[in-house]
Amino acid sequence: MRILIIAPKVSKPYGGPSTVAYNTLKGFIKINKELEREDIEITFLSINDKIKSKKLTDNIKIVGTKRLPPVTFTGELQALLTARKLEKPDIVHSHNLYETLPWILKKVPTIFTLHGIVWKEKMFKKSLYAKLWYYLYEKRLRAYHKKFTKFVAISPYVLEELNSKGFDTSKAVVIENPVSEEFFKVEKREEPVILYPATLIPLKNQLGFLKAISILEKELKDYRIIFAGGPKDKNYEIKLRSLAKETNLNVEFAGKVPYEKMLELYSRASIIALTSFQETTPMAVAEAMATGTPVIASRVGGIPYMIEDGETGFLVDPNNPKEIAEKLVTLLSDKHLRSKMGREGKKVAEERWKDEVIARKLLEMYFSAIEQDKNTKR
Repeated sequence: MRILIIAPKVSKPYGGPSTVAYNTLKGFIKINKELEREDIEITFLSINDKIKSKKLTDNIKIVGTKRLPPVTFTGELQALLTARKLEKPDIVHSHNLYETLPWILKKVPTIFTLHGIVWKEKMFKKSLYAKLWYYLYEKRLRAYHKKFTKFVAISPYVLEELNSKGFDTSKAVVIENPVSEEFFKVEKREEPVILYPATLIPLKNQLGFLKAISILEKELKDYRIIFAGGPKDKNYEIKLRSLAKETNLNVEFAGKVPYEKMLELYSRASIIALTSFQETTPMAVAEAMATGTPVIASRVGGIPYMIEDGETGFLVDPNNPKEIAEKLVTLLSDKHLRSKMGREGKKVAEERWKDEVIARKLLEMYFSAIEQDKNTKR
C-alpha cells in the first residue's frame, strides 16, 4: 500500500499542521517494522520545504515542493501540477485543503484533517484579504468534504462545530494530534519563567494576558514572562510591546522559536499560559502537558477536551482578567500544586498523544478508508 501524506514544512516544523505532520512522521518511523510487514510505503509531500527528496527508512521518505502566492486563488492549480509528477498512491491524507482536489479528481481515496475552525477565526481578522481567504476556504470545504473518504476531526469540538454548520459528519473520525517523544523526555529544570507559546496576533490574546498580570507586580517581581512566537500583525505587536514597557514586569519577546529550542523553554517554564479567544486543539497545551508543565488556558474551543480543570491545569475566561490573575497566583504560590498538575497532565498526554499511538490509529483508518472505497465502487 502506498500512502501519500501532505502537509507544510514537515522537515522544519513550525505551527500546528507542520508540527502535527512532523510528529506523525516520527510515529511512523517508530512502527516501521509493522509497516514493512504490511508492505506499506509512506511519502510525505512537504509544502514550501527546501528539502528535495530524503529517504528516512526503506519505506518512508519526504519530498519537498514549492507553492507560490496567491495560493488562495492558485492553490489547486499548483497542486494539480505537482500531482502529475507523483506516482499514484493508494490513499492520500492531506493537512492542506487545496491539495485534496487532484486526488479527488483521480478518484484516489482521500482523507482531510481540519486544523482550524475558519468561521470562528474569521471574526478576529481585520483585513479584507484575510476575510476573503476565510470565506473562500469555507466555500471550498463545503464543496470538497462530500468527496472525502474520511474526515479527521482532531477534537470532539470539531464535530460539534461541523454539525452546527450543517456538515455531514458521518465520515468523520476523531484522532487527536500527536506529540513527539522529545517532549515526553524533557527534564524539568524549573525556573521563574511563565511561557506563552503563540504567534503574536489578536486571536491569541497576549495583550489580554499582559493586562491581567500587570496587577500582579509584587507576585511576579522575580518572574520572566516569555512570549515565544513570531509576529504576524505589526500593529498588534507594537501595542503589546508598548504595554510591556509600561508594566514593571520582566517581559521577553523571543520571536519565532525553532522547534528544538522550544524543548528548552518548556524545560525551564514553571507555567504555560495560553489565554486565546479561539483554539481548536492547540499543540502548546499538549506539548506542555507532555513535558509535565501546568497550564493556564482559555475555556474555549477544544481546550476543555484537553485539560481537566483543577486537575491537569486551570481553565479561564479569556475576557476575565481577574480570573486569569487569580489562577496564576494560585499556581505561583504553590510549588506542590504545580508539580501535581504537571504529573497528572503528563499521564494524560502519555495515554492520548504519543506519536506511535496516533500513528497506529491513522494506519487503522487508512485500511478502513481503502476498504470503504472498494465497497463503494462495487
